[in-house]
Amino acid sequence: MKFLFLDDSKQKVKNKFWEYVGYGGFCIDSKNIQKMEFDFYHIRKQYKIPQHIELKWSPNKLHFLNKEFCGNRTDLFKEIISLLGKYNSKVLCAVHDINECKIVSEKKWSMEQAYLWAANEQLKFLISRYCNPYLEKKNDIGLIIADHYGDKKGENDLIFQSKKYINEGKIFKKFNRICLPPLTVSSKDLPFIQLADLIIGITVGALVKNRYAEKLFHKFKRLFLNKSLDNSGYPHDLNPELIFDYGLKLFPNHFKKRIGNIFK
Repeated sequence: MKFLFLDDSKQKVKNKFWEYVGYGGFCIDSKNIQKMEFDFYHIRKQYKIPQHIELKWSPNKLHFLNKEFCGNRTDLFKEIISLLGKYNSKVLCAVHDINECKIVSEKKWSMEQAYLWAANEQLKFLISRYCNPYLEKKNDIGLIIADHYGDKKGENDLIFQSKKYINEGKIFKKFNRICLPPLTVSSKDLPFIQLADLIIGITVGALVKNRYAEKLFHKFKRLFLNKSLDNSGYPHDLNPELIFDYGLKLFPNHFKKRIGNIFK
């Protein structure tokens, strides 16, 4: 069995009106779960981080990482991210430039309504790519586990829409390899969701040109699902045209043209 762990991120472009919102994380084989968890907590212990502390890309000002942590946060995140490659994980992310989506202004939605709409569209993409190519090529079944959404009503809507999408599928495409609708848990209780938080936080951060995020993004950019995967599971190159719309989806379509090649 395979797992897809997901979390979300919202970040603003410095000195701009643009706001990017994303959903993403990583796929992993169940046989590697316990080993990854052991290594995750071993790294934390080396950096003297108490076990009850949740690792986050954007913690609040009172969080342990901002108030008490004495180590180098970039080095910590590098070591945590290295577990993705060690355990043959694959990265999947979807991001909206929410201010460029015409439907938001046409529908006169509030930002909370826009965020929920974007999350639903992102989950559709992630479900589709998780099932095909990832589960299809592995000839396996899978589960999706995500962090709780911001509010209960929004979370219920996400789960309902995802269940409907999984059950109905698309024209000529069914998602029979996904066992259940997405399951939601508290990120405090699951290290894999904390790792997913780093992945989507760094990915969105790289898109908004956060220099710390850009450095860390290059540590896992080769792990995005890629059309040119060879038999070993690694891409021959990092041509963005082979990754965009496959392992990384940017909405709307002209978003990726404005961003340029973040994989160089």
